[in-house]
Amino acid sequence: MYLAKGLSSLLAILLIFIAQTVQAQGPAVLTIIHHDNKQIRFDIAALEAMDTLILRTSTPWSDGVQTFTGVRLSQLLADIGAQHHDIEAQALNNYKTGLDWNTLANYPVIIAFKRNGQPMRIRDKGPLWIIYPLDDYPELRTLNNESKMVWQLHRLVVR
Repeated sequence: MYLAKGLSSLLAILLIFIAQTVQAQGPAVLTIIHHDNKQIRFDIAALEAMDTLILRTSTPWSDGVQTFTGVRLSQLLADIGAQHHDIEAQALNNYKTGLDWNTLANYPVIIAFKRNGQPMRIRDKGPLWIIYPLDDYPELRTLNNESKMVWQLHRLVVR
């Protein structure tokens, strides 16, 4: 048991190191502040280099079904050893909301960096937008979950 715990701690440290080596070469679009105050910054290229998901869903803020491309939020957090923690998402306009780990772990919630195959500009809710698969999982279509679909996302704080 101690060996497994030690290996998982070592793996988490290694993943943080790897994330830092692939992080922002260009302008950082996402900063994750880990619970130990370590900051990890990602540019668009670093996010695009990760395993991506494509979600087709409608949102309350767009007309019809849209195609979003991004990284699964729970996987990104797990890769840096931040799973099962309280997460606060922050937008460029200082909007903040807490994210529920169970929802992130059980549904393919993504940090989208493309909408309909195109990078998102700030005026188009980009460059990053947390997207819940509302059409695939109607139980997610609640005002509470919709309030967690942060556009112009720029920071995640892990507590």
